[in-house]
Amino acid sequence: MKPKRVCLAIAVSAAFIVLAGCGASATNSTATSTASASPAQSSGSPSPIPPPSASGARCITNAAKGSCGPYSYPAITGSNGSTTYVLNNMWGANSGTTQTLTAKGPGSWSVVANAQPAGSTAVQTYPDTQQIYTRQDNTPDPLSGFGSIFSSFTVQMDVTGGTSAEAAYDIWLGQNSSTNYADEVMIWNDQANRGTCGGATVKANADFGGSNGVPRQNWTLCSYEGKELIWYLTNSNERSGTVDVLSMLTWLESHGYVPQGSGLNQIDYGFEICSTPSAKMFTVNHYAIKATCNSGASC
Repeated sequence: MKPKRVCLAIAVSAAFIVLAGCGASATNSTATSTASASPAQSSGSPSPIPPPSASGARCITNAAKGSCGPYSYPAITGSNGSTTYVLNNMWGANSGTTQTLTAKGPGSWSVVANAQPAGSTAVQTYPDTQQIYTRQDNTPDPLSGFGSIFSSFTVQMDVTGGTSAEAAYDIWLGQNSSTNYADEVMIWNDQANRGTCGGATVKANADFGGSNGVPRQNWTLCSYEGKELIWYLTNSNERSGTVDVLSMLTWLESHGYVPQGSGLNQIDYGFEICSTPSAKMFTVNHYAIKATCNSGASC
C-alpha cells in the first residue's frame, strides 16, 4: 500500500489484489453467508442499511482488508466470477476510525464510516468495487483493443460540515507484465470539501462526451507529485451519470501523460474518505461498466 498522504488517490498494490482474489471468506470479519464471527466492531458506528433496491444475500465486514465476492456481475463487462469484488479497503485508517461495509453486489453496497479525527486531510479508506482486467498471461488488456468503455454510477454521500471525501474511479494502467499498475488515473465525479483535485497541480482541460448518452462536459486534469493523474469535473458535481472512460484514457496517451501502448489492469470505483465529523453513510445504488472490443482484439 502507499503511505498515508494528502487526501488524493489510494493505490491497490499487486499484493493486495492477490489477497482479494482469495475470496470473501478469507478477509471478511463478519459475513452473513460464509464467514464466521470475529471481534466486534468498535462502538459508535451504526450498522449500514442496504440500499432499497438491493436483493439477495448480504456480505458484511468491518475488517480493514474486508472483501466481498468474487462476483459474476453482468453489468460489468469482463466480470466472470473471479475478477470482481467489493472491498472495505481501510488501508490508511487512523486509530479510532471505523468502517463497516454491507454489500449485496458490485452495484449495490454501502459503508458507514467514522473517519477520525474530523478535519483530517489524509486518505484513510477507499471502499470500492474492484474490476480486474489483467489478462491470464499477467499483461494489461491493451487500450487499443477496446472500441469503447463507458461507466455509469448512482451514489449518495451523507455530507455535513467536516466531511472530506469524494466519489471517484481509481484506474490502473501498465504496458506489459513488468510494468503492471505503473500508472494511476482517477476520475472524480463528486466531492465534499476537497477543492480542485484536492490541491494537486492543474495541467490541462478537455471536453469529453456528447454521444452514447454521455453529456459533453469539461474536465480539469491534475497531477499529484508526478505520480498520479486526476480528472476532475470542472464546473459541477454529479451523483448520477455516465463517463466515457476510454476517451479520457486515450487522451492521456495521445498527449504524453501515460506511455504509448498502455493497457488496462484494473478499474475501481468508490469513495475516498479522509474524515467525517461522526458516523456517515456512503452508498452505491448503481454501477456498471460497458465495454466493446475492436475486431480481433483479446479484450
